[in-house]
Amino acid sequence: QVLAATLIVVGEVIVAIFGDHTNDNGVTVKEVEDSYREPLFLAYFVAIAIWMVALGFEMKYGQSLLLRRFAWGVSGGSITGLQNFLKDSLTILKAVHAKQESNSNIGLSLPWHFYFMMFLAMTTAFIGLLLLTACMKRYDATYSSAMFVGSFVVSASIMSVTHYKTFSNLEHIYNFVLYPLGLAILMLGVVILVYETKGENSDGDGNADDISMSSEALPSVTVVPSQRGESDPLLRTAPGSEGDVAW
Repeated sequence: QVLAATLIVVGEVIVAIFGDHTNDNGVTVKEVEDSYREPLFLAYFVAIAIWMVALGFEMKYGQSLLLRRFAWGVSGGSITGLQNFLKDSLTILKAVHAKQESNSNIGLSLPWHFYFMMFLAMTTAFIGLLLLTACMKRYDATYSSAMFVGSFVVSASIMSVTHYKTFSNLEHIYNFVLYPLGLAILMLGVVILVYETKGENSDGDGNADDISMSSEALPSVTVVPSQRGESDPLLRTAPGSEGDVAW
């Protein structure tokens, strides 16, 4: 788990350093609205919806303990990766404020989709927190938190590629190399973490992952005839009807 968590943190740091650092200066409200009509971004919303439904099905009805553990681990980070709602709502707020400053005599109000985006930003974050909490009830904190961070970075990166065109904004060759490398290191840590914790935890629904109990593992009880007055101090007996239980 330590190795896997280290790989996840290292991958996250590499992604943060060598990823897209462009800002939203000069972006207008109209440009934000138009970005949500792009086919690639709409396809991303469809894909994330299908992904979340698949994870929910696996968490509820999945027969594979490994896949169930994986689904619980990545579900919270996957939906929290929808950071576009928060970023775009702040972009709209900034654009409206800038327009008000340039036209001091004109009072401008925030568009309705600003409030809708803020609502979605809070909702996705809250759902992600609930899923993380539910995961921690079933598995240990190291697994739960590391899987949340890993899935969050991957989900947010995919969102950024489809919505903000991350690769078109990378400036240098080493950015094109190290940014995907950071994601690969992070995903390697996630995979190691899933397999490393196999069999260590219960899923919280009364099913142990890889723990089985058999009659061979149970303590045995031997019934022996009562030997009243036997001098062996190691043999202790409890009175019974036909024989005494020795232990």
